[in-house]
Amino acid sequence: MTKQNTIQFKVLNKLLSTKRPHGSETNKRITAWLREQLPFELNKISFYDGAGNLHVDNRSLDSHKTLFVAHVDTVHRSEGKNKIRKTQTHWHAKGDVLGADDGAGVAILFHMIHHNVPGYYVFTQGEERGGVGARYLAEKMPDLLGEFDRAIAFDRRGIDSVITHQGWGRCCSDAFGDALADALMAGSDQLMMLNDDTGVYTDTAEFTDIIPECTNISVGYDREHTQAESLDLNYYQHLSAAVLSVAWDALPVERDPSVVEDLYADTKGGWWTNYQTYTHSASNLAKYDFEYDDIRFEQMMRREDAIDAVLDAQHGFTDNLARMIAASVYPDDTELAMKHMNFKQLDLRLLEEAYEALEAGEDIDLVFGMLFDDLHVA
Repeated sequence: MTKQNTIQFKVLNKLLSTKRPHGSETNKRITAWLREQLPFELNKISFYDGAGNLHVDNRSLDSHKTLFVAHVDTVHRSEGKNKIRKTQTHWHAKGDVLGADDGAGVAILFHMIHHNVPGYYVFTQGEERGGVGARYLAEKMPDLLGEFDRAIAFDRRGIDSVITHQGWGRCCSDAFGDALADALMAGSDQLMMLNDDTGVYTDTAEFTDIIPECTNISVGYDREHTQAESLDLNYYQHLSAAVLSVAWDALPVERDPSVVEDLYADTKGGWWTNYQTYTHSASNLAKYDFEYDDIRFEQMMRREDAIDAVLDAQHGFTDNLARMIAASVYPDDTELAMKHMNFKQLDLRLLEEAYEALEAGEDIDLVFGMLFDDLHVA
């Protein structure tokens, strides 16, 4: 193992062994510890912004216009040590969330930094709390974001995604996604990367009004936010090799950030399956105001919470799903609704169907209503 790979797995092991909820003292210490792991010259010029994001500028030429992003915080509800179980192929959580979302992404970025991949790196705060650090960048540091043609997050579940759409709209062009997928596969013949339009949310979603090409790459974790979370080491190591060979600043730039391919919410909070393209004129901006944007963000986060609840239920943790179903079908008396559900009737088939429907953008209340009907007892 090279010195650079040692750094990567040192960071990975440290982060996955530590619970680091946003705003906690542990998360602040971990972020400071990360800064200490930077090469000496980069450590000297690195800095924290007002949200606590750690900035590392490893550009040497004006042509280096790539921003790399990963978030430090996790969904853990408490601080302290995190127990992990390691096999030759996977790392698993033991009794809590693993935290590979996004410890795996942070370690990838350190791997790239120590291999001197040029670019601007930001280790963000509060992604799991609605993109606190990323929103700060978009609102307080737009001139910095305007220096980049592309923003790359390493924060996607699975082993094959290059995200082209997040939450409510397109974040990168298909041409960019195709070129990036091809470049990654050229760096490792063990990878099979594809454009994926089913992204939910990560930090780069906050940059799409400024940076033309914004994406999120699968980093190898699965069933994030649950005690069943794991990290696929085989994929992770192939990805680690591939990212070093990508000519990041040569990737095509085709998306116009002033043109929004929008995914409108319907009246019940689901998502239409067709897209509508429009330009940010003064009249459109009036429609696309902050209040509307916040509503759509809340709907997006509700979908992510629903997916997490279904994944939890697949592993026997049904409390969250029960509460969400009850609140959906009978918000005036959720306790009564819960009394009329028999979760012994909940099998893996129903959960898989619900998961697939939610991932595909089906109406959340409709999915929960169907589950309630399946579980209803008089």
